[in-house]
Amino acid sequence: MVKVTNNRGNLVVARALLDSCSIVNLITENFAKSLRLSEFPCSVSIGAVDGLCTVSQRYIQASIHSKYNNHIQQIQLLIVPKIAEAVPNDVFPREFFDIPKNIKLADPQFHLPKSIDVLLSSGVTLSVLAVGQIKLQRENSEIILQKTSLGWIVAGENINQSSYSSTSCHMVKLDKLIERFRLIEDLDHEPNKSRDEVACEQHYVTHTQCDSSGRYIVRLPFRNSKFDLGNSKSQALKRFDSLQAKFAKNPSLKVEYSKVMDEYISLGHMTLCEVTKMVIFYPIMQS
Repeated sequence: MVKVTNNRGNLVVARALLDSCSIVNLITENFAKSLRLSEFPCSVSIGAVDGLCTVSQRYIQASIHSKYNNHIQQIQLLIVPKIAEAVPNDVFPREFFDIPKNIKLADPQFHLPKSIDVLLSSGVTLSVLAVGQIKLQRENSEIILQKTSLGWIVAGENINQSSYSSTSCHMVKLDKLIERFRLIEDLDHEPNKSRDEVACEQHYVTHTQCDSSGRYIVRLPFRNSKFDLGNSKSQALKRFDSLQAKFAKNPSLKVEYSKVMDEYISLGHMTLCEVTKMVIFYPIMQS
């Protein structure tokens, strides 16, 4: 049992599984939601025994605390729907072993099947190990009590393993090739294109030219259909007056603006429009 800091800074008790084979920390969706911590996008393929695989698309950063001392670790946990079945698989007969009463068990109810909220990787597992180990035997069975910063943990064999119908193997592998994102696309499949995309591509194929200097020239793509822009003259005049006011307060801005506009004219990118109904910006460059 460990404590995890939630979004309000409070400590929430969680049941954690120490996995010496895993290289990634995991947390269940339900427990992650209860913490209400910020979640970050990712796309991480998590493989296990026999090629079984799941993909985590979110992760959180959390602080793991010991129940018995000041030990604390900041870790990243990938969010998955479920980590494991109830651990242990069945009620463990702890009464057959004389567990010293003076030691502090990390999980006093380790012998009862319960769900797992968090899986801690091999790095975290090794970092919490401390000096102290007790082996307890009965007939052909043995359990090991190991001292850690989280309290004493218990591992070992069932008394009669053949009597159980299932068992668990918690080994996890991280595919680093797609650690942050995954491109979901069939490269052999031609994606569907919209009518506008097809027309735009055809436009560039038809109207792209190369001049004598090796410079490529292409006409801007415009739709054939006309659009009613509405009464935009009043808005354009307001923006014109606002720009003139800025120039009055900042003459240097007017000079730089005029240089840019003059360059547009000299390059032929802009010409004076003689249609009286259209608002043009060329006159603002007059000194």
